[in-house]
Amino acid sequence: MKKRKSVRNYKRGVKIEEEKLLKILDSARIAPSSCNTQPWHIVLVRDEKIKEELSKCALKGTRINKWMVEADLVAVLCGKPHPFLHRGAKLLDRDCHKLDVAIAGEHMVLTAAELGIGSCWIGWFSEKKVRKLLKIPSGVSVIAMITFGYPEEYDLMEERDFSMFRKEVEEIVSTNFYENKGMKFE
Repeated sequence: MKKRKSVRNYKRGVKIEEEKLLKILDSARIAPSSCNTQPWHIVLVRDEKIKEELSKCALKGTRINKWMVEADLVAVLCGKPHPFLHRGAKLLDRDCHKLDVAIAGEHMVLTAAELGIGSCWIGWFSEKKVRKLLKIPSGVSVIAMITFGYPEEYDLMEERDFSMFRKEVEEIVSTNFYENKGMKFE
């Protein structure tokens, strides 16, 4: 986890070895999911033209994701709600399938970091545009995209102490009630 960081500068043209890619994908496959529904489907995009089009799927008038084309591949994380379990959860205001897909995605980025492969979560995109571009069927949600590739030399994946850039535990934890900041068990 201490090796993981968002990488937006990749070595162009350097492919991730198939055995490493399979390890990354297998880590998603074995991720836990609500009632073991495994609602994920991952579309791997390596085609340069499609990556270019994906990079343009941000909000109209922005090119915030233009760097995506440098990555070896983009994993588009999709989720299909289970007809009973997830649709029932939705009635209770829960999108469990989205959480399940995100857990699988986090397994992927942590495995990639361990293998020396950089990654970056992409959440700033138009689902409608991505759905159309990749021919994703209705009833399947586009949850996120993750870029993967070997980082440029100045962006190497080495263990770092990011704690100086993170909030203290006491700032992110409450006890029993939201307003009871910190760990005050009595």
